[in-house]
Amino acid sequence: MHGDAPTDVHAVEDILRRIESAENAGCADDIAEMMADDAVMMVPSQPVQEGKAACAGFVREMLGGVLAQFNRRITYVSAEVRIIGEFAFDRGSFSFTCSPKSGGESTQETGKYLFLYSRGTAGSWKIARAIVNLDESC
Repeated sequence: MHGDAPTDVHAVEDILRRIESAENAGCADDIAEMMADDAVMMVPSQPVQEGKAACAGFVREMLGGVLAQFNRRITYVSAEVRIIGEFAFDRGSFSFTCSPKSGGESTQETGKYLFLYSRGTAGSWKIARAIVNLDESC
């Protein structure tokens, strides 16, 4: 086993901050670099994406499409990080605001996430699974 629990928890928490920063900057390639080769993404109203290439392509398309039309800012709040041997998970919530670039009212959405990480061969953590869902709007 590599590392120690406090160091690993800090590394996983750092990845969440990097995901948040990359999403807000529209840097899909930065997110792709954090993915494991066998990454899987499950997001609302979309087919499951399997494999790093499919997941990275989905993130590029999604971010590109959204950011072309909207000013968007996301914030992630971790509720629990656990290290379990060569795996780790981060469970929490997120909120984001969107305002149309063409003008108009801003909207805010909230949801929950579960990110599962696997330890890469060099000992670094990689996103292995990402499950995201939106809260029901009134």
